[in-house]
Amino acid sequence: MLVLSRKIGEVINIGSTVTVTVLSYDRGVVRLGIAAPKSVAVHRKEVYDKIIEINRQAARTQIEALKIAISASKVNWSSNEMNKVSQINVASKIQSNKDNSND
Repeated sequence: MLVLSRKIGEVINIGSTVTVTVLSYDRGVVRLGIAAPKSVAVHRKEVYDKIIEINRQAARTQIEALKIAISASKVNWSSNEMNKVSQINVASKIQSNKDNSND
């Protein structure tokens, strides 16, 4: 970790697009001004931690919903039904080949 000392009004540059300015110091509290492009997220740590937790919960919820949807959509095919589907697929391919050879 880089540790810097700055006086009120002094600036720290982070990369070429972010500047941190010490605005004030009063009773153990430092006020900082941060200038950054909109594409750079700037959050207090407690806010950032909350965002991460909300995203994790949302991801878990989406995974659970996906698992439920997949299990609900599973079809139990009997071997007779699978044979019918295979026969339809073969007949469709034969017809497609005939159509292509007539061109």
